[in-house]
Amino acid sequence: MSETAFLENLHYVPEPGWTLAAASVLRAGKVMAAPDYRIVRAAHPGQDILYCLSGGGVVETLGERAHIRPGQLVWIANELRHGHFADRKVPWTLLWFRLDGPNLPALRRKLFGDRFPRATLAGNVNLVPWFDRLFTTMRRREPGLDLRLNQLVADFLAMIDRGLAGSGERELPPSLTAAVNAMRGNLGLAWEADDLSAVSGLGPSQIRRLFRKHLRTSPRQWLIRERLMQAQSLLVSGRSLAQVAEMCGFCDVYHFSREFKRSTGVAPSSWRRSELGTQTL
Repeated sequence: MSETAFLENLHYVPEPGWTLAAASVLRAGKVMAAPDYRIVRAAHPGQDILYCLSGGGVVETLGERAHIRPGQLVWIANELRHGHFADRKVPWTLLWFRLDGPNLPALRRKLFGDRFPRATLAGNVNLVPWFDRLFTTMRRREPGLDLRLNQLVADFLAMIDRGLAGSGERELPPSLTAAVNAMRGNLGLAWEADDLSAVSGLGPSQIRRLFRKHLRTSPRQWLIRERLMQAQSLLVSGRSLAQVAEMCGFCDVYHFSREFKRSTGVAPSSWRRSELGTQTL
């Protein structure tokens, strides 16, 4: 093929201010690339997400370079210098869309963590029907399109989350399930590496890898979030900060207050007064 062909090429302009609050799709399409297909940018609005149907190519993003083959998805960090290029011998055919919305880098990190944002999806996670729905929705331009695109993006993210977990269902391996259930059952415990090994039957490095793969976090960070959720329930029950800190496994009120404010943006005492409606107006 001597020239790049855009088999689908759809654009959308969201309502003013919409992408400050919710997700949208600015552009989407299907491209059959020629050998010289090449895109290089210093930066660009939104985030480009490519899904390779056939052939292959190279993507440069986040300071790394990776080859993309059929069945793989890559999320390009448009806020930084990036580029993508078709393989000259076997150029790719891509489905792609440009996502826009609030804090997209944080959303990307939620899915991929610190890894290069590429995914080989599980066999029963099929993105082609999702792209068909997206194209149909964008062509029709029906009323309420902003809401429909936001829902489609949410569906897409859920599919990618399942695909990254390694199966079509969002189920945890039994050893990881045993660990999280034990941790939830005793949030006051420090849960050192040996404790996790005892309940999971795995070594410390194995259990850390499972947390990273399936929960996108470390055992320590997962435990802190669980403790903070329990703390919120206890705060509205009338217990003192010292009691809440002790029951949730924080070493003292200072440590509890620091972690609570880091997560919610406010001190636990202020959060409680606001939640109970007792803030001074």
